[in-house]
Amino acid sequence: MDIDLNTLRASIDAEVNRREFERLPARDDDSLPAAGLIDSVAAFEPIDLEGYLPEPPEEHQHIEPELVAELLPEGRFYNWLKRPPFARHLQRPRIYSLLTRASRLPGGARLSNFIYIMARGIAYRIPALARLLEQSKQWRYLPGRLAGFEYQANQGLYAHALAVQRNERYLLDRLQRLEQRLREQQAQAARTAGAPAAEAASPPAAMPADLYVDFEAHFRGSREEIRQRLAANIPRFKAVAALFSEPVLDLGCGRGEWLQLLQESGIAAVGVDSNPSMVQCCLDAGLQASVGDGLAYLQGLPDHSLAGLTAFHVIEHVPLDVLVRLIDEARRVVRPGGIVLFETPNPENLIVGACNFYTDPTHRNPLPPALVAFLLEARGFIRVEIERRHPADPKLLLQGQDDGLVQPLNRLLFGPQDYAAIGHAP
Repeated sequence: MDIDLNTLRASIDAEVNRREFERLPARDDDSLPAAGLIDSVAAFEPIDLEGYLPEPPEEHQHIEPELVAELLPEGRFYNWLKRPPFARHLQRPRIYSLLTRASRLPGGARLSNFIYIMARGIAYRIPALARLLEQSKQWRYLPGRLAGFEYQANQGLYAHALAVQRNERYLLDRLQRLEQRLREQQAQAARTAGAPAAEAASPPAAMPADLYVDFEAHFRGSREEIRQRLAANIPRFKAVAALFSEPVLDLGCGRGEWLQLLQESGIAAVGVDSNPSMVQCCLDAGLQASVGDGLAYLQGLPDHSLAGLTAFHVIEHVPLDVLVRLIDEARRVVRPGGIVLFETPNPENLIVGACNFYTDPTHRNPLPPALVAFLLEARGFIRVEIERRHPADPKLLLQGQDDGLVQPLNRLLFGPQDYAAIGHAP
């Protein structure tokens, strides 16, 4: 039973005040007696506090001799103690408490447990032994405490490492976004200041427009051949069109083979080309296209206004600085989750890089796949991949018994003639 000291104090004060008030003489007015207050200490009578005192502990209560045998557990040593002349001493609280505590140890009611309890009690009454026992207890628990400390330390270090990793990733992402914003602002400042127009993303005017149409038909292939090559790209853009409603822009759309494939697949698409004859071919086929410089056209589009952007055999026609600005504008106008695809001749094929590339006099220089992939990643695109495509005619492959020599030569001379650099906007 717990004693509520505040309640007890309040009861005592109330009883003292009541008895003091009863001893004051009755007066007509409310003033105090002239002789002063009656000595309340002398008038104090003991108050019955029995209701406030706790019950005595059970282990110190008197135990009837006939109950000791029933309360103590069974055991050879305990059964021996229950016999005369020891039985009459078992009812003493201290002895009964010692026997009870000893029976609760592992092994139960045994002489060894009783001797251990007695020796432990005696040892704790000797100051030097008590300190030694406490120190041994601390040493016994030390491995477990060290293990717990090690676990907590490892958990703390792990949480700290995760926090550092998240902060590092956050800072890198933020730095990338800031760099992208800086490039966009620089491009906007260049447009506002009337920077000179970039070179066209399609063939320059060194070759007449109508002549270039004939050139494409003669060297690149017929419309059906080009459609067969480009059809492999449709699944990528169908996935994008299923998520977004914005159109796909084709830079240097040429005769419109790719635009026509997109239209037949139900994908909204527009094209731009600097060659009026090429654009007229698209318009005659019922496609949406316009005459203009590819970079200037991109600079006039709002942010995140395209689901995707393609440029088939365009980037080899422009200088490097224009290509970088073209990629920057593509990063700005393609919405997050959108896709960009740049296809160009593959200089890893030695015949393409040394000869076929220069068949088109409007080509500037071959672009290695690693360079284009680097530019896309450096300018903010993610999951960049290089897809090599369009190998040479198998009839041209070298034949021989030495595969260790023939296969590398076939790969270098007749391997993929084009490659596509594909990136995704984050």
